[in-house]
Amino acid sequence: MASAGHYKKVVLYLTAILLLSLLVIAGWEFLRKTAGRIAGDFFYPYLRAARTGFDKLSDQTLLVFSRRELASQLETLRAENNRLASQAAAASELLLENERLRRIMHLPSPASWNHVPAEVILRDPRFWHEQLTIDRGSLHGVKVGTAALAISDGGMPVFVGVVSSLSRKTATIMTVFNPELRMSAILPRSGATGILHTGSQNAANGMLPLGFLPLRQPYTIGEVLQTTGFEQNIPPGIKIGNLGDIQSVDSLFSGELYLSGRFIPSMRLNEVRFLILAIRRDTAGSNLP
Repeated sequence: MASAGHYKKVVLYLTAILLLSLLVIAGWEFLRKTAGRIAGDFFYPYLRAARTGFDKLSDQTLLVFSRRELASQLETLRAENNRLASQAAAASELLLENERLRRIMHLPSPASWNHVPAEVILRDPRFWHEQLTIDRGSLHGVKVGTAALAISDGGMPVFVGVVSSLSRKTATIMTVFNPELRMSAILPRSGATGILHTGSQNAANGMLPLGFLPLRQPYTIGEVLQTTGFEQNIPPGIKIGNLGDIQSVDSLFSGELYLSGRFIPSMRLNEVRFLILAIRRDTAGSNLP
């Protein structure tokens, strides 16, 4: 009996200790939150006073300056912001040019052709898209009719134009936008060959004329237009652009011998600064860079 009574006392003591612990924990949490609120309310005027004093000091500092001085400082800050924005834009342009130069340097030369890099050094505002002047000439193996290429965003070469005139150290490029550039071009998917800047269609909406296309061919809008290689100094298979539209005629009853269409050039010449000249190895000089 005594041991049973002793066991009950131990259980009661443990239960009391457990309840007391729970009460202490609950009370501590309540006291902590209450004390935090009281302390926050107590110190708020002092903290707010310090912040208010800082704000007033800043306002008084601004009042020391005249309107002219504040306007001058504002103009100085604007000029500095413009300078930093210009530097950021220039850095982005340099990164883009560096990437294009890397693509040019790693472009593999096809059989029988050399790749000579060139930089655009002059553009006539009157013929901004039709004509470019580069820093390569006869001294570097360049000839009239030499093809000028550029690297697209996808890293592939695209046709820009041909050399129309040159000196020993410079050359003028007649681009695909020049209506005087008459050269052959092929639509490999349709198996049709045409001539740039010919036919009855006019340039419009960024598209250029493409004429002398054969009838009864399965033309597809958007298909790739490439160089044929018929011209001696232009390598074949270089992308020129994409077919933009095609003349709609009834091929069974029409008296037309050829169709006219328009193409969209691949290269945006506003972004072109570096070019690649494709020069035949059998005609290239030994002084090529």
